[in-house]
Amino acid sequence: MASSSFICISSALDDLQSLLNIFHYPEFLLSVKNWLTFLRTFILCATKWGKDYVHLASDDKEGVDNHHASLEALIVRIEDAISKRAQELHSIYLSSSENPSYNQVFKIVDCIEGSDMVSLRPEIYRWYFFFSDCSSKLSSNLIVGKDDIMEFMDSLLESLEDFHDWGFADGLIKALEEKLEFLKNFIRFVTLHDVEDTQLGPLLTHVKAVAIKAARLSYQCKFVKKSELQDETEKSILELLLKIIPVDPQVHETCVQALIASKLSRKSLGDTDGQILRDFVDSLLCNLGDILKSGPAILSPSLNAIKDGVLLSQDMELLSSDLLKKIQLIETTVAQRCPDPSLFDYPKTNGLGFIDFLLENLMELTSTEAGSITFMNHPIQAVQEELVCLRSLLGRIVELHSEDEDLQAIRDRLIKVAYRIEFLIDSLMVGDDLDSSSMSFHSIVEEIKVIKAKALQICDNDRLHGKVKKVSKRLYHMPTQFNKPIINDVVVGLEYESASIINRLTRGSLQLQIVSIVGMPGLGKTTLARKVYNSSSVTSYFHKRAWCTVSQVYHKRNLLLEILTCIESKLPDNVFEMSVEDLAHQVKKRLLRNKYLIVLDDVWDIEAWNGLEASFPDNGNGSRVIFTSRRQDVAPQDKLDQEPHSLRQLTPDESWDLLKAKLYPGQDLAPPELCEIRQQVVEMCQGLPLTVVILAGILSRMDPYGWKEAVEGLSSRNVSSTEQCTATLELSYKHLPDTLKACFLYFGGFPEDHEHDTKRLISLWVAEGFVQKTQLKRSEDVANDYLMELISRSLVIVSKPRSLDGVKACRIHDLLYEFCVTKAKEEKLLQLVRRYDDLSAFTVPCYLRRLCIDSKFEHFDNLRLFSPAIRSLLLFSHDDDGRSSFDLRFIFHIIKLVKVLDLGQIYLRGTFPRELDRLVHLRYLAILGSDGQFPASISNLTNLETLIWRNSMHCSVSLPDTIWNLKKLRHLELIDEVDKYYCFFFPSDNLDNSSQLCDLDFLSCLSLDPGENISNLLRKFPNIRKLRCSVNLEPDVQYHVAMDSLTQLESLSLSRVLYGYQQFHIDFQFPLTIKKLTLFYFGMPWRKMAAIGNLPNLEVLKLLEEAFEGEIWEMEAEKFPKVRFLKLASLNIVKWTASSEYEYEDQDYFPRLQKLVLESCDALQEIPSCLGNSSTLEIIEVSKCPNCTSSLEEIEDEQRSNGYTDLKILIS
Repeated sequence: MASSSFICISSALDDLQSLLNIFHYPEFLLSVKNWLTFLRTFILCATKWGKDYVHLASDDKEGVDNHHASLEALIVRIEDAISKRAQELHSIYLSSSENPSYNQVFKIVDCIEGSDMVSLRPEIYRWYFFFSDCSSKLSSNLIVGKDDIMEFMDSLLESLEDFHDWGFADGLIKALEEKLEFLKNFIRFVTLHDVEDTQLGPLLTHVKAVAIKAARLSYQCKFVKKSELQDETEKSILELLLKIIPVDPQVHETCVQALIASKLSRKSLGDTDGQILRDFVDSLLCNLGDILKSGPAILSPSLNAIKDGVLLSQDMELLSSDLLKKIQLIETTVAQRCPDPSLFDYPKTNGLGFIDFLLENLMELTSTEAGSITFMNHPIQAVQEELVCLRSLLGRIVELHSEDEDLQAIRDRLIKVAYRIEFLIDSLMVGDDLDSSSMSFHSIVEEIKVIKAKALQICDNDRLHGKVKKVSKRLYHMPTQFNKPIINDVVVGLEYESASIINRLTRGSLQLQIVSIVGMPGLGKTTLARKVYNSSSVTSYFHKRAWCTVSQVYHKRNLLLEILTCIESKLPDNVFEMSVEDLAHQVKKRLLRNKYLIVLDDVWDIEAWNGLEASFPDNGNGSRVIFTSRRQDVAPQDKLDQEPHSLRQLTPDESWDLLKAKLYPGQDLAPPELCEIRQQVVEMCQGLPLTVVILAGILSRMDPYGWKEAVEGLSSRNVSSTEQCTATLELSYKHLPDTLKACFLYFGGFPEDHEHDTKRLISLWVAEGFVQKTQLKRSEDVANDYLMELISRSLVIVSKPRSLDGVKACRIHDLLYEFCVTKAKEEKLLQLVRRYDDLSAFTVPCYLRRLCIDSKFEHFDNLRLFSPAIRSLLLFSHDDDGRSSFDLRFIFHIIKLVKVLDLGQIYLRGTFPRELDRLVHLRYLAILGSDGQFPASISNLTNLETLIWRNSMHCSVSLPDTIWNLKKLRHLELIDEVDKYYCFFFPSDNLDNSSQLCDLDFLSCLSLDPGENISNLLRKFPNIRKLRCSVNLEPDVQYHVAMDSLTQLESLSLSRVLYGYQQFHIDFQFPLTIKKLTLFYFGMPWRKMAAIGNLPNLEVLKLLEEAFEGEIWEMEAEKFPKVRFLKLASLNIVKWTASSEYEYEDQDYFPRLQKLVLESCDALQEIPSCLGNSSTLEIIEVSKCPNCTSSLEEIEDEQRSNGYTDLKILIS
């Protein structure tokens, strides 16, 4: 009878699962399923052990018979009810599979939770109490069947897993589930090698008792919800949680002996045993804290029983602190030695680029002696040959741009094989031999051959080939080279809006007030605020201006630093060491008695204002604060000047004007192909500027003949403007070339509103293998082309332009960011864990390739990172109190295959972790340095291309002799927030016998001592293009610094180490290739400008912070032939004039100058009037130069008289 009940419930559960799939898991169906699983669990308990418990409870035969009859009667009632309901449920399933309707869902609920079924619950509860009480009295010597226990545990755990709406016992039940899972996995683990049930008697008895009590308590939580039972139930669950990890010595001894027996067994493991190992180690890690609490005396014999070279520990005092790390290493070993092919996931983007990257690395490895030895016993040559063929096939498929399912399946198989090859090769390089039946080179070679035959058959199909080529030509036309993007935003339709905001800023009350700009995402709130912020009427009206981006997640310290940086050009030396309170005081101090404007961009709640308000004094002079926000209610009502300014959507004509301006800047007339889609475009974009801009980016990279089809595909969607923007983003992403998709999605691996330094972003792209190498360009230049292309498609925003034709920093819009986060995870490219995610609950997928974590500092101690396949790990933390350090060394033992590691915001415990030396695949390493030197073992990282040392101790850093062994180094940088001219000291001994760093492209900052042989040192960087140096000088010594050996150098920044402010005697011999030159603190006389003026390729010249000393600079004619950008800042110059010899002759002074910037030159009175004759001069920016106004007016008048009306002079 009981067997029949069990079969009926199992059948009903199968039908119910099918219905759940049909109706997409509605909550009430899950509740029905949960009731059935609990019913099944009770049936198992009653039929397996009910008779034993009845005999245990009564001494007389009559009592036994009565109890037994009562239990049998309940089982019969369950049988009758279930038999009828299972038939009804099956009928509902059959009808739903043909014609699903939600009316049938309610029939299911009525069927399973009818009155006759519900009436069973109180009696089941009483019997559970009886079973629970009896199980605690059973002798541990009684034989308990392991299979019976496991069947019961499986059913119970399924009940707990599907349990919803826990109510008051939510967290407790979850903990109960984890601990029961551990017991189950432990039993499965120790019986891998045929440990008999009789050897596990006390353990099985213990497990049965706690499992039955857990079943009773969880049943009580779900079906006996009486308020008076709440405290009692919580107490009972807590008591049970403490007993699940056994403390009884007899049970402990059983565990130890079982471990020893399993260890001594020599039985070979089967195919399913790898999963058993993984399950056990994972549940062991979840419960290790409670195991440790039971005491090292209990743990010691158990752990020493597993003598696999990892868990041995003689020092019991260190056991608790080291055990977790050692267990984690076991899990990694299990994952590596028993890889699960079903979990072997891989990115879906940039497959062709990845194979190119893999082939290049493989060819390099096999050409080295170390590589030849490593691969001696493996068919690596055959793999390499097949991989070349694989690349050719994939290239053909990518060129077809087909969505044909057969082609896509072949493509996916090819890429998956390539990733498996990489995994095998990289594992071999770190000493892990994974050559097993499921992951072997031989099996991969055979698989490639099968795929190749299928691919050739499909690709040679003439009908498919011709069809795909036609589609490709129409929709996927790409320009042969990247166009130069327009850096400045095109602003349409904001004239009235900006005038209204400016009026509110410059008029009205003299009290401090907030002007709030609100609107949906993508509407242009930030664009409007930026337009107002930079308008000449605002810059001249306010004495101080500051802009900071708040975002959803913000830190008061960072906001204050951002504001302080804007309002003060010369910050205190210790500003980055200040507390939050001191920073707030500094901001307030500098705003006192000044009329100021502060922009708080992207505000999400009023707490941001509450934290900053005290720093904004009300001077009674008309100071203002601008909010931009998606919400109307973030600004305090008492501070608002009037109602928030709700930004309207663009009119159809404005949308059209914006599209034209983006596609055809400077042209009034649009071509016919664009006019044909005008109506569809303006209707589709629904007045959302971001959608217009993204659509323009799509169309700009398509053949105009495909425009109509692309727009029609989108305009048919009847969705909101935000959803429309997302749909447009999908199309924009789809039309990106494969080379750009991964680069674009990579933005989703950083914190929201993160501002990207382009040099470091490009280095990351290169290290990740996203950048295709060519013989004509360096990888950095190709990556820069990628960035420019993303900007030109309006997917990336320029936040800081370079002086000329370049991008210093960039970011992406919030909507694009969310798209990248979601799409990157969907495409398996990377996964971002955000600071509002629970890091302790996050389990890293076994074969996750890239993991980016943005979390509070203290949460990193909860990081469970046990994925050996991780290739990139980026950790971000911006906490105000982020000075605490923690130990990540155990992670480095696990992620042995990592290639990109960014720890630049994480304080590591101790010095440079020696465990990093083992990460031989590293290409990119950023670290927060805690002392002033690298270890010599850094040379073990022979693949390192980018090395960034972020200075936490504010000192220069000594490099070891072994630095010359890092022959692949391309980017070496020291970052210091306090003084950017702390530098690297390179070893100068034995330079003649040291290797050159031929690939080094960027170095910042190099210490130069002119007293030593500088030329020998500089010759170690023969191909460097960007260099920052700090020069050690002594007064009253004549120096000659020859740098002309750097024949590839394009950008040079030179500063003197600060020891007083004397004038120094120095001559530089610069390479003629220099395009950008920046000088600081040398105090040279102006006559030394002659050597700089002769540089034939110089385009950008910056003379900053006492670079030159003297009141008069008299320019010579015919100098600076190509300079387009000139900046003079913090100099004591009074008169800047043209040479009197040529003052009245038609001579060229800066003949190509486009932009002149003058900053903090307090004494400057005269600027060369001959600049008024320049036909190329476009803009003069003047800040804190109060005495040169008349000279500027003279230049402006001269420009007008010469017919040059485009010159802009901005004074602040």
